[in-house]
Amino acid sequence: MNPLFNPLFLGRVLKWYLEDPTKLRRMNNEELRRFQNHAFKAMLTYAYTVPVYHEKYTTVGIHPHDIRGLEDIKKLPFITKEDLRRNFPINVVPSSFQTKKAIVAATSGTTGRSLSLYTDLSTVIRSMLGFRRALLEHHIHWRNTRMSLLLDLSENSFENEYFIHSILSIAKRILPTKHFQILDILRSPVDLIQQINQFEPEVILGYPFVLIQLAILKNRGYGEKVAPKWIVTSGAVCDTYSRGFLEEAFHTHLFDIYAATESGVIAFECEEGRYHVCSDLVFLECLTNGADAPAGIPGLLTVTRLYGKGTPLIRYRGIDDVVTVSHNDCGCGLTGDVLEGIHGRKSESIVLPDGRMALISVFEHCIGESLYEMKVNKIKRIQIVQHRIDAIEVRIFFDEYLRDAGRSADETLSLLHHKLQERLGTQIEIQLKEVERFDDKAPYILSTIDSTHLLEKNYLV
Repeated sequence: MNPLFNPLFLGRVLKWYLEDPTKLRRMNNEELRRFQNHAFKAMLTYAYTVPVYHEKYTTVGIHPHDIRGLEDIKKLPFITKEDLRRNFPINVVPSSFQTKKAIVAATSGTTGRSLSLYTDLSTVIRSMLGFRRALLEHHIHWRNTRMSLLLDLSENSFENEYFIHSILSIAKRILPTKHFQILDILRSPVDLIQQINQFEPEVILGYPFVLIQLAILKNRGYGEKVAPKWIVTSGAVCDTYSRGFLEEAFHTHLFDIYAATESGVIAFECEEGRYHVCSDLVFLECLTNGADAPAGIPGLLTVTRLYGKGTPLIRYRGIDDVVTVSHNDCGCGLTGDVLEGIHGRKSESIVLPDGRMALISVFEHCIGESLYEMKVNKIKRIQIVQHRIDAIEVRIFFDEYLRDAGRSADETLSLLHHKLQERLGTQIEIQLKEVERFDDKAPYILSTIDSTHLLEKNYLV
């Protein structure tokens, strides 16, 4: 039966639609904790029926009855991306789950092989309502706001399965969708900005690297009518200087939504610029070597999703991001945890001679600061290559039109070299090299150094 014709299903969706966006404003901390514990125990009971989880829990002698609530979550073993990849498709869902009617979404595979997961329509809708919550916090009402969504529409991608095959396929039947423009990020930047120019959106949502390309074109005179009230980034770290460049190019305000294919929306920036965790949808642990990281200290993110069917996530480490948790309240009034920083993936890092791991955020901040000082965003892409513990090569791909705008390319490389050396220290040799092109699938960081033995707390962010 089509769920659209099921009054019980539609009733649940309506309840979520009305209640979810304001839940973190209606609950106090005590109420939120009770809600989390109830949702967590329900998800744990469900996960125990999933073979990959059942095997892990029985191996260590754990039963859901042994877990009183989130205070006992560290008794449970972690689940990794490799665990799920190795057990897909049969052992990542309960035997009763109808995989033939399920939605399959795949991660991008930017850090290795992609991961496919099962979900269902109700889980997709609940996840998408997390995006609606973030928009409403900035007074954006999706039903009457023109929005351009720049999405990865490749086969089985998160955006393709969730937006195109699920949400929009339903919305087109029951709601007007004339306010939405869906564009594939694989199209050329010139084509994208021309399409956006014709649509004249109030909101543009997309990956930071795509929006940067559009901002460069905007500064060249393209997109005369592209004047959004908001820029919304998601899918990658947006450093301070890239944020400033985007806001200046489009004369607008920017906020970020932190989400992942596996977990849905994790956190979003409020109007005061702080990342609020969707604590009713996910429970986060920020860990250093298995223990909670002290406040203000970066740690590896572990995610437990508190809703949904299909493949559950209990203590999932596969997102691989390093974050910093803040224990300070925010003046905006939202309940729940706050992230002080999102620094990038642990697997995409450079090992320094002193044992620290330099994350992507270090390089992005140095590049962003250099470009901001020069007032020209002339670098389109970089790649960091490390073959020795005491040496790295930074490959720079300049924008062909802006390469010699303002300071010369050589002066740009010299400034960037100085900032990187200052940040990383003199123990490591840094060579900067201009390249004429990049393979679209080339990794951001290419390293042959084994970092598995390093302590998780030694992060340079």
